[in-house]
Amino acid sequence: MATVSVIIPTYNCLDYLPKAIGSVLKQTHQDIEIIIIDDNSNDGTSTYLASIDDERIIKLSTLGVGAPQARNLGIEKASGEYIAFLDADDFWYPDKIERQLEFHQRYPDLAMSFTNYEHLTEDYQVIVDCFSYWSQFQEQDELFINIQNPLEFIIENNVIGTSTVMVKGNVFSQTGTFNADVKYGEDWDLWLRMSENHQIGVLNSVQVGYLMRASSVTQTDSLKLRNLQSIETILQRYQNDRQQWNLPTSSFKIANARILEGYADYYRGLQQNRWAIFYSIRSLALAPQKRTLRHFLGDCKSFLTLAC
Repeated sequence: MATVSVIIPTYNCLDYLPKAIGSVLKQTHQDIEIIIIDDNSNDGTSTYLASIDDERIIKLSTLGVGAPQARNLGIEKASGEYIAFLDADDFWYPDKIERQLEFHQRYPDLAMSFTNYEHLTEDYQVIVDCFSYWSQFQEQDELFINIQNPLEFIIENNVIGTSTVMVKGNVFSQTGTFNADVKYGEDWDLWLRMSENHQIGVLNSVQVGYLMRASSVTQTDSLKLRNLQSIETILQRYQNDRQQWNLPTSSFKIANARILEGYADYYRGLQQNRWAIFYSIRSLALAPQKRTLRHFLGDCKSFLTLAC
């Protein structure tokens, strides 16, 4: 059986970390090693980790290098044939590793796979699963799906949750690891690089729980604009080299429409409905989506209410 190295970076996530670790230890596939990188937490994480006595768990400490570099250190330490990622505030369902390994063993050329996941409240109540929200794979009954034109797909659809991903360990020598210089979207950047010359597949079932935390560091209002700009920079690299990768113009219309929708959402959160409407119109002009239209109509209603 293949050994899977599970990489868990953590920073001040002691309230959630035990559930994440427990979900790995309870996997139906037990040939695993867990590499936990405590990135300078000050909430008692180090004491908790010291109390765990399990030979499958490797503990590393860093001094605030950030999640991308922490994951890279885990990749360097990993000895498994496959490498999987899990954020400290997420968790896996019991047969995740087993089902993904089955996928990779059926299709040996598969470099990377990902799964569907559920958005949960902090009380672990289900909100919606990712593929339903973004309307992906809804009409496909297959459990194992090899994605045709993966680079084109990942440019158009940023639906890959990091905690769902499993990668062949030898692929990183060809693609590189997470770019720690990218301020936001370093995971999307890596998936894109992997899809340039490798096969990507999706396990079309929910295998991960993703907490929608109000205190999430990456999605505070002060960082949302920076995050959107970072995503734009990553996309621009491929837009500049569109002919090299034989990518259709429509892919970039869809991707840019998604970014514009992000700007609309940012201004919506600030209750600046005029700007939200402006960006929604631009998004709808590039690639109309029902979700964007619903938000646009809601913004118009709020704007008219305030105007009256």
